[in-house]
Amino acid sequence: MIEDFNELTPIYREKYKLTVLPKWRKKLVILKMILLEIIFLIQITFRTIKSILFYFFTHKKGYIIKDIKYGPNDRNQCDIYIPSTSNYLLNNKKDLPVVIFMHGGSWGFGHKLQYILLGKKLSDRGIVTMVINYRLTPKGNIDDMLEDIDNATSFCYENIENYGGDKNKIYLMGHSAGGHIISQYVVVNYSKPTIVENDNSQPKNNKKRVPLSGVFPLSAPLHINDHFLFETQRGVEHISPMRPAMKGPKYFDQYSPSAVLEKIKDKSIRDDKLPTPFPSFYILHGVDDATVPLSSSTKFFSILMRKLANPTARTLFLKAYPKIKHIDLIFNVCDDNLIIERNIFNGIDDDDINNNNNDNNSSVQSILNDMINIIKY
Repeated sequence: MIEDFNELTPIYREKYKLTVLPKWRKKLVILKMILLEIIFLIQITFRTIKSILFYFFTHKKGYIIKDIKYGPNDRNQCDIYIPSTSNYLLNNKKDLPVVIFMHGGSWGFGHKLQYILLGKKLSDRGIVTMVINYRLTPKGNIDDMLEDIDNATSFCYENIENYGGDKNKIYLMGHSAGGHIISQYVVVNYSKPTIVENDNSQPKNNKKRVPLSGVFPLSAPLHINDHFLFETQRGVEHISPMRPAMKGPKYFDQYSPSAVLEKIKDKSIRDDKLPTPFPSFYILHGVDDATVPLSSSTKFFSILMRKLANPTARTLFLKAYPKIKHIDLIFNVCDDNLIIERNIFNGIDDDDINNNNNDNNSSVQSILNDMINIIKY
C-alpha cells in the first residue's frame, strides 16, 4: 500500500484496501508497461519523423513561432502554429479562433514537441494554436500547473492578435492530465459569483478572468479519488505521478473538478452573476479508453449539467467515440485528412442535451472535424 493511504477519505480508504494488488502482481504490471512502451515507441516512429520534418524543415517560414516565453518559469514556453493561408504578416487581420493546448502525461511527463502534428492539423483548419509546456512533478505540483495555465491564458489574451488570433475567441484544450488541469482551472475560477463591493464576507481573490469561448477536456481524469482507485485496479497507483502532483490524498477532492462542482448549488452558475461568463464545455472521450475510463467524463458532465442555470447542447456537450483508446484520441486528430464541412449541432435541440452524442455510430468518425466544427459554428 502507499504510505499515506490513511489520508484518503474513509470511504475511499476502505475501497483502496479492497482494491490494492499484491506486490508480485504490481511487478508484473510494471514489466508489461515497459514492454508496451517499447512497442509504442516503435509504432510512433513514422509520426516522429513526420513531426521533425515539419517542425524544422518543411513548414512555411514565419508560421510557427517557437519557444515563446509566456511566464517567468523555465518551462513556461510555447509554440504558436499560425494558419499558413492567413497571410497575417501582410493583411493585419486578427479574427482567427485560438486554441491553447495543454499536453497530458500523468502530471509528470510530456513536452510540446510531442504535439507538433496536432498544432499543424488545427492550424491547417484555420485555428491559431498555442501548444504549451508547463511545470511537472516532482519540480512542480498542481498549484504550479494551475498558475501556468493562468499565465498562458493571460499571455494569449494580451498577445495573440500579433499572430492573427482573436483574443475574444480563445478555447482551452487539454488531453488526459492536461484536460484535468484546464477543467480544474475553469471550474474554480469561472464559477464564483460576482464580488459585491465593500462586502467583506466574500473572498477577494475573484479577479476578472480572460473570457473563454470554450473548454475541451479530452479523455481527462476529472475526479481524482475515482481515478486513484482506477490506477489501483491497474496496479500503478504507487508509481503514478498523480498522488505527489496533487500534494497527497488529503487534497484529492480539492483538486477534482467533479468534487469542486458538487459543492456548488444546483442551477447557480449563471453568467449574469459571474464576473466573466462561464465557458462552454465540450467533453470528448474514447469508449475503449483503458487509462482514463469514460465514466470520468460522464460523471463530470452529469454534475455540471445540474449546476448550470440553463444548460444547452451548445454550452455543455459530451461525445464518446467507439473503438477509441486513450492516446488514440490524439492520434486520430494528428492522422486525420478528412474534410467534413458540417455543423456538429445539426439535429440536436437544446432539449436533447442528455443525448448529444447521438452520431456516435456515424460511418465517418473524425474527432478533428468535430473539434473544428464546434469552434467554427
